[in-house]
Amino acid sequence: MYIPKAFHVDDVNELMTFIRNHSFGIMVSQTEEEPFATHLPFLLDEQKGENGVLISHLARANPHWQGLQDQKVLVVFQGPHAYISPTWYDEPRTVPTWNYVAVHVYGTFRQIQDKHKVKEWIEKTVNVYEQTMNPPWEAVFDEPFMEGLLNGIVAFEIEVERMEGKWKLNQNHPIERQERVVKKLKSINEPNAQKMAELMEKEIEKRNK
Repeated sequence: MYIPKAFHVDDVNELMTFIRNHSFGIMVSQTEEEPFATHLPFLLDEQKGENGVLISHLARANPHWQGLQDQKVLVVFQGPHAYISPTWYDEPRTVPTWNYVAVHVYGTFRQIQDKHKVKEWIEKTVNVYEQTMNPPWEAVFDEPFMEGLLNGIVAFEIEVERMEGKWKLNQNHPIERQERVVKKLKSINEPNAQKMAELMEKEIEKRNK
């Protein structure tokens, strides 16, 4: 990922927190003919491996997993993003841009064959995403259920080898311009715009320290 110095984030804790908060990613690999991408939810285990691992599963009918064992993959996690109009700067000779936050994870794909490990991670995945539900779904992970599940999915982990973080928040502009952009974003009744304004305010606070 192209990351100008002003937008570069390399704090491991910050990157991992971002992944946990924006856990629906895109796994990309290269086949013999063309790139292949699958959209998946991921769990992050910071305690496993040298740099942590990403765990997920995909439908067995999805051919993406075939031939992927021990291959390098890229997983893209994207956060808030928003179009920035040059009119917001109140200055001439400025151009449009797009602010966004993203993390790229590079690692090695390894299928999880152990049924007990698959069960453990499926249960953890359910618990993570059901914890805000009322009432939460409670699956009975007995032998018949697991057999049916294993026939339908392929569980895998990606050993993290490298992470890249890009926080593009107008840091290459004077603070006064950033503040004008924040004001405009706050006036837009849209979740991405509101979240982007919040992130930019935090960035302005850092620059003012």
